[in-house]
Amino acid sequence: MTDLEARDRAGRSKNVDLDGLIHYVDYGGDGPPVLLVHGLGGSHLNWMLVASRLTEQHRVVTIDLPGFGLSPPEQRSTHVEHQADVVGRFVNDVIGSPAYLMGNSMGGLVSLLAVDRHPQTVAGMVLVDAALPPAALRLPSADTLRFLGPPLLPGIGGRLIAWARNSRSVEEHVAATIDFIAADPSAVPREVHEAGHAMETARRAMPWSIPAFVDAQRSIASVLLRRRELLRAIHGIGAPVLIVHGAEDRVVPVESALWLADIRPDWQIAILDGVGHVPQLEAPDAFLDAVGPWLAAAITSTTPPGA
Repeated sequence: MTDLEARDRAGRSKNVDLDGLIHYVDYGGDGPPVLLVHGLGGSHLNWMLVASRLTEQHRVVTIDLPGFGLSPPEQRSTHVEHQADVVGRFVNDVIGSPAYLMGNSMGGLVSLLAVDRHPQTVAGMVLVDAALPPAALRLPSADTLRFLGPPLLPGIGGRLIAWARNSRSVEEHVAATIDFIAADPSAVPREVHEAGHAMETARRAMPWSIPAFVDAQRSIASVLLRRRELLRAIHGIGAPVLIVHGAEDRVVPVESALWLADIRPDWQIAILDGVGHVPQLEAPDAFLDAVGPWLAAAITSTTPPGA
């Protein structure tokens, strides 16, 4: 058992071939399935504080998208549109019945696109600080430009990321990332830091990790800039949706979540005060307090009488 697999001792680490290896962790559990989808630069470990707790009412599975975590790209594109197709196929081939998708950041955008492209695989969706267009024209913060800007620079983006990675130790890289994505970094438990160290160490030995990151980040920007297409997808979704967003998110400002709730007033929204971009790691109790009742209500409302 590898160090990373040991950190998933509450779940079973597995692989499946979907035109290339996909690593996932099956936490088991009874009830309607929930598939947890990580964000840009993330992995199945982004759900380590909440996955096993969701098994009280659900079968829970976390996935490493191609090019992230322990899933190599293997000639597959890491564009978010292609990631959405992987999610749809994974639900169909591995889970075997429509699932509730729960996606954080890039994973939220991937989940939204998966609902649009493969609606038969989705029972509902929770968008957790999902990658969304800016609600207003304003300059990104210096931190945002430093963390998310380099991949968008043609020709040199990958080299800049490699330079930044090589200039810092694993511990420094993980600490800087948590400082950026959490409103209160001290609220993120030590075990999350340690899991991040193990994953970052493994990723530094994977030559495809930086190109995959760059490819995915550029595709996020491309999708968000095609606002009319994205709005068409948003308006076409018939499944129930919950928006969860940290009020202090510096990556995707809360105004974007409020914009989404405004154009889809039938979707529910929960704003978590004092929380940043990864509420499931920074405030897992508050996150589950928002998600758990919504899932229960959504399942009840979509269950046929007598089922």
